[in-house]
Amino acid sequence: MSSDSEPYRTFVFEPMRALERAAHRDVVAQLAEAGYPGVRQPHVKLLAFVPRGEGIRMSALAERMELTKGAVTQLVTYLEGLGLVERLPDPDDGRAVIVRPTAAAHRGYEVARQRLAEIEEAWEARVGPRRWAAFRKTLLELSELPGHGWPAPAADDVRS
Repeated sequence: MSSDSEPYRTFVFEPMRALERAAHRDVVAQLAEAGYPGVRQPHVKLLAFVPRGEGIRMSALAERMELTKGAVTQLVTYLEGLGLVERLPDPDDGRAVIVRPTAAAHRGYEVARQRLAEIEEAWEARVGPRRWAAFRKTLLELSELPGHGWPAPAADDVRS
């Protein structure tokens, strides 16, 4: 807990989220221009979690996205209506459903990936190749750490 006498701390998460939101808005606009006008950010996020080939179980998708199965079902239903995903019975479990991108989604994947590459190239041009390489290396290094690099809470910080 901070007191009024302590300086206000700015965390890196807010600018990280701002950059991510701006990039995602840009990708959604690019997708609309490419013939995907009904796709919004939650749909892009869902599609990013769906493997291109075999697809993914609906329950695993909900877990990866940290959403309820009901929320994922709504997103999948919408994208299915746009012809971008299909639901298939899981051959290993008759109760489970596999979500798989359609051929129509594959062009959208390429549009989004190209735009993200252009955004990253612009950022690299802005900060310079050396700083960009160090930034990327640091982010990747942190993301690969167990627990993503943050320490477990101290024993006295854990609430019962």
